[in-house]
Amino acid sequence: MKSQDAKERKPMTTQRIEIVTYKISNPAVADQQRDIARNRAAALPGFGGWLPLSGEKDQAERADLIVWDSAEAAQAAGKIVGSSPDFAQFRETVNEFAKAQYYAAPGDGVALMTSGDGIEFGRFRLRAGVSEDTMRTAHAAMIANHLSLQPGWLGQKLVRLQDGTFVDVAFAVSEERSIAICSSWAGNASCDAFLGLIEPISMEFGSIT
Repeated sequence: MKSQDAKERKPMTTQRIEIVTYKISNPAVADQQRDIARNRAAALPGFGGWLPLSGEKDQAERADLIVWDSAEAAQAAGKIVGSSPDFAQFRETVNEFAKAQYYAAPGDGVALMTSGDGIEFGRFRLRAGVSEDTMRTAHAAMIANHLSLQPGWLGQKLVRLQDGTFVDVAFAVSEERSIAICSSWAGNASCDAFLGLIEPISMEFGSIT
């Protein structure tokens, strides 16, 4: 029983969350260089978002929460940020480095949304006789076996509305990638299994502005 529970709790995506803590001496300069570093990191393979945090009482205390598509992407990016001249001025703002740690993301992914990121809203209802638990199991399998493996996928959430319908909210690095990921459903066994349980109502795409 314990092994089964552990298996069910095992993350289904390969996303990694990097949390870096450090101290700086000049908040104004550090803020500027961190913004520049974040924009440059966005061009690195596997980048999924960067949330910059500052201490509540001490603005010199910093923590950066960064999402990567995989452990490999996180490790490769770490080497670049740690040695590339492109990030030298950002590194110079750090006067005390604490630590960098990596964590596995939840099964439905983590989406740190920034300007230009894409969103898909797919509204649907359950087919007659289909339980919500059955649908959610199929939805999780679809994410684990297909969607989370697609380039640019950032995360996915199910929303139950008051009228009994559902909205599948999917996040990607751009509206174009949202559309492409949606198109990749065709012919995939896990996606077909999920689609067989629902009756689609509407689908819309957009982007963060």
